[in-house]
Amino acid sequence: MLKFIYTETALHLELLSADLGDWVEQRRLFAGTIGQSLLMSSGSATFLVPEQILEVTAIDFYLHCEGIQDVSVERCDLDYIEVALNGYWLCHELDPVNGIFIARLPDRVELYLWQLWCIAKNLEVAEDGVIW
Repeated sequence: MLKFIYTETALHLELLSADLGDWVEQRRLFAGTIGQSLLMSSGSATFLVPEQILEVTAIDFYLHCEGIQDVSVERCDLDYIEVALNGYWLCHELDPVNGIFIARLPDRVELYLWQLWCIAKNLEVAEDGVIW
């Protein structure tokens, strides 16, 4: 599962092995214990990553093989691509500036997207997804 944390000043991406339903339920229970409600709605999110031919080709290949329609990868300019995906927004208010976006995709697609994200942030990543 991919988890995006959007704040007013930054975007952070995490690769989680948790089940989407279990993870959401844990967050709802936690919000309830501190007296807050957690709103969830389906939606989409986009982010930019550097163009890396190998990873982008692999993502396109797996999206095509799996017949996935929830993700699009489009070139923005010579150096960057925009990734758009469908998933769920979790927030504490109806029209948030900050929030968490989660999406469940095939493991390989998630791993390649996460590796592209790490490249964009200048983090070194092993093939199994571990940050060095």
